[in-house]
Amino acid sequence: MKRRAPFRRAAQHFSFTEFAFMFLLSVLFSISVVLSNHICITGGTYAGTIKENYIAPYSVADFGTFAVLVVVSFIIAMLAYGLCRHQLSRPAKEQASIHPLMTKPILLYTGCIALLHIPYLLAYWPGFIFGDSISSINQALGNTGYSNHHPVAYTLLIQGCISLAHSLGLSTTSGCALYSLFQTVIMALSYSILIQWIVQRLGARKVWAVALIALFGITPYIATYSIAMWKDPLFSAAIVVITVLLFDLVATKGAIATTSKAWIPLFAFESIVIAFLRSNGIAIEALLLVGLLAYAILDRKRSDSRMLAVVSAIPAIAIAASLLITGPIYNSLGISPNEKVEGLGVPLNQMARVVAYDGDTTESDKEYMSSLLPLEQYQEVYAPTCTDPLKWNTQFNPEPLTDDFWPHWLSMLVKNPLVYFEAWEMQTFGYWTVNHPSVVFHQGNINGGVPRTAEDPREAPSLGIQPKNLFGNDLVYSILPYDNYSIPIGWLTWLLLFISMAFALVKKTKWILPLIPSLALILSLLIASPIWYWERYAAALQFLLPFYITMLFVIPKINGSTEQTAQK
Repeated sequence: MKRRAPFRRAAQHFSFTEFAFMFLLSVLFSISVVLSNHICITGGTYAGTIKENYIAPYSVADFGTFAVLVVVSFIIAMLAYGLCRHQLSRPAKEQASIHPLMTKPILLYTGCIALLHIPYLLAYWPGFIFGDSISSINQALGNTGYSNHHPVAYTLLIQGCISLAHSLGLSTTSGCALYSLFQTVIMALSYSILIQWIVQRLGARKVWAVALIALFGITPYIATYSIAMWKDPLFSAAIVVITVLLFDLVATKGAIATTSKAWIPLFAFESIVIAFLRSNGIAIEALLLVGLLAYAILDRKRSDSRMLAVVSAIPAIAIAASLLITGPIYNSLGISPNEKVEGLGVPLNQMARVVAYDGDTTESDKEYMSSLLPLEQYQEVYAPTCTDPLKWNTQFNPEPLTDDFWPHWLSMLVKNPLVYFEAWEMQTFGYWTVNHPSVVFHQGNINGGVPRTAEDPREAPSLGIQPKNLFGNDLVYSILPYDNYSIPIGWLTWLLLFISMAFALVKKTKWILPLIPSLALILSLLIASPIWYWERYAAALQFLLPFYITMLFVIPKINGSTEQTAQK
């Protein structure tokens, strides 16, 4: 009995609610591990069929594995939660002053990180160009009409860089390089804002800034992402910056929006970027709007409610502007809208899986699915881990998607719930698994886009683009590789869930607000990811890992007084 006393005393420090929620988290986590153990990937993850990528049968042994995992993960979760609760509740030795971030260090860090990324640009000149990039470049050159399949706002950025290069008598290659350089600087700026936030809010020594500059500047995964001609890097940069802004908003109870001249313009700009550069941007802004309104209402007695109301209006305006411009205005200008199928990836694959596995369907459902693609084609065309082989198949007819899609989706769900779950599982597991080898050891962020490099230019020369290795020596590729490991997104998903739950349990729910962009991003991927895993879609979570950790140490230093927030 004496040996159990310390455990009993420790248990008395936690409430039933804390035990219950940590146990629930452990159960969900353990389920995810067991599910991952049965996901078999033996073919390509882009077009692999049901014969190559499938879910292996479960056995009685899985119950034992699950039970052990629940016990182990629950113990770890309670220990971690206990540390977090102690950290968040302990009195601070010194109070933090939430002044606006200093500009000069940010500019200095930006220059250092950008310079560290330049060798990658020189090695893979004019930056990584992909199939998606080619589509936007063709539009920028006037070879094809504008289409919002890849956001027009992103295409216009590329067009501006190419047009500027042409006006200076330079080539299209130089225009693409100019875009890559522009994006490199913007990405470096976002990393630098995060670094300065960490150093300034923690009151940390400059050596931490040097370490973080090295982390963001030297890591091949980050450097190559910065010169990749995708819309995702700029989108990720916006998520990083807006997260930092939201923390300071909560820390100062809204006062930072008044005391910092740059806060509202920067918040508005990043909100617009998020809403216009990705199809899930509107969903993220919508959840952010809900979070801001909830915070303004629940904390109205302690915060500047009028300023919070103004801040809440910004994502609402961004959403309205995006819907108006990409809708009626684009239509009036003859700009092709984004295809409806792009927003139906997971639901469409769920229905396709039912047909491929000869599930239970009504005659009406069969007729509907046949109108999309001949029924006999589904077994070969349906790819469990990606929607593209189905939606881009030459025989696929997208027209019926605008007519009775959801009634048929619901009808098939009722009869095939397990098949639907398996379809969702196979198409999203990269964003929640912590143990599947395909994710843990994945290093194909750039390679997945089939980069047009000097070794494999493909159609780039036909557009006047000449990829080169400006170092002139292939040895540089071993020093500056374009494929590299990164922190698995699934690990960060569970970390975010744990931190959010910890904040709620210790009654510091308002600190979930800075996490909403990250939570909304991963939620949107779990609902509508077009492919099982691609780091570029959720890279912002990887960049924000130092923030997730640091905020646990910054929060205790904040006494909540808006009087501490001063003009720079």
